[in-house]
Amino acid sequence: MAGNKGQASRLAYIDNLRALMIIFVVLVHTAVTYSGLGSWYYKENESVDFVSTLFFALCLSLTQAYFMSLLFMNSGYFVPGSLEAKGTGRFISGRICRLGIPLIVYMFIINPVCVKLSHPEVEMANYYLQGIKSLNFISWTGPLWFAQVLLIFTFIYVLFKKAFGNFSLNIKFDISVKNVLLLVFIITVVAFAARLAFPIGTDVANLQLGYFSAYIIMFCAGIVSYRYGIFDLIDYKMGKRWFAAAFMVGLPLWMFLMFFGGPAQGIFLINGGLNWQAFVYALWESFFCVAVIIGLIGIFKHKYNRQSSFQKFLSDNAFGVFVFHAPILISVSILLKRHQLYPILKFLIISSIAVTASFIFSSLIRRIGFLRKIFS
Repeated sequence: MAGNKGQASRLAYIDNLRALMIIFVVLVHTAVTYSGLGSWYYKENESVDFVSTLFFALCLSLTQAYFMSLLFMNSGYFVPGSLEAKGTGRFISGRICRLGIPLIVYMFIINPVCVKLSHPEVEMANYYLQGIKSLNFISWTGPLWFAQVLLIFTFIYVLFKKAFGNFSLNIKFDISVKNVLLLVFIITVVAFAARLAFPIGTDVANLQLGYFSAYIIMFCAGIVSYRYGIFDLIDYKMGKRWFAAAFMVGLPLWMFLMFFGGPAQGIFLINGGLNWQAFVYALWESFFCVAVIIGLIGIFKHKYNRQSSFQKFLSDNAFGVFVFHAPILISVSILLKRHQLYPILKFLIISSIAVTASFIFSSLIRRIGFLRKIFS
């Protein structure tokens, strides 16, 4: 099992990557607020000018293609070692505490606060009553859908381990172009099939199942990477090559899709269906996802495999930011609603304030003893 214990002292780069991806979570929700694209509690603009639309569409598409998949992959990487070290009972109770408690807090406290901030006319007693009677509270997960799904993936892995024991593949993994493209193709085919039933933009209980192909496969890739030391095979040179390829191939293909079957023509064939645009978009997204993730791992291992005090502050408080940023972002957006600025400029200002305020709030919350472990 290459890549197990020896890697434990060399994971600062994963913590740094995780913190960056969670900052991107805040940026994405801010972009939705000011672009009119996507869904969020509070949207200041329903539409913006063409240049702003192109800017936000590019930022959202590129980020969506890989950032949650990278978080799932990193989470999957730590599952096998943690399960082996703690045993099934302690591992499951730890996961429930680490993910389940924040999920419940979000669903029944933070989500209603976000709804009330965004829609002051909502009567909260009726909101709770109707949500519980209709079981709609299942969809109150907000960004914490990630914690919900991660719990499900983790429990499935535990069941798999119970059923198959020390199952291993007698395969020598290597990150060749052929293998990477095979992985891309598998994600593409599953995503294309899923989007026949669940096109991009549709959700089931706040879960956008059209994106789950990459989430599931990259979570499994994280587990396999731990077992077979695959991260060790990614060096700086390889990372730079794949990162460059992601943009050199991905950007022209994205632009092509936007103008031939995409939003630029006022149609959304790329979102799903039996058409070439949906398949090529799934292919673009899968390629960009895998290439950027390989690139970031290689680059961060070489450049950011240590932590300054500031970087440690970011990684320590990143999960707290993930949990608490929604009401903070909404509050800042509403407080500054009267200030009319160009959408891109306002996005840059508000996202900077929201990210900073979220990290400060998370650090304050984590000063409370029993909350420190939960929100770390």
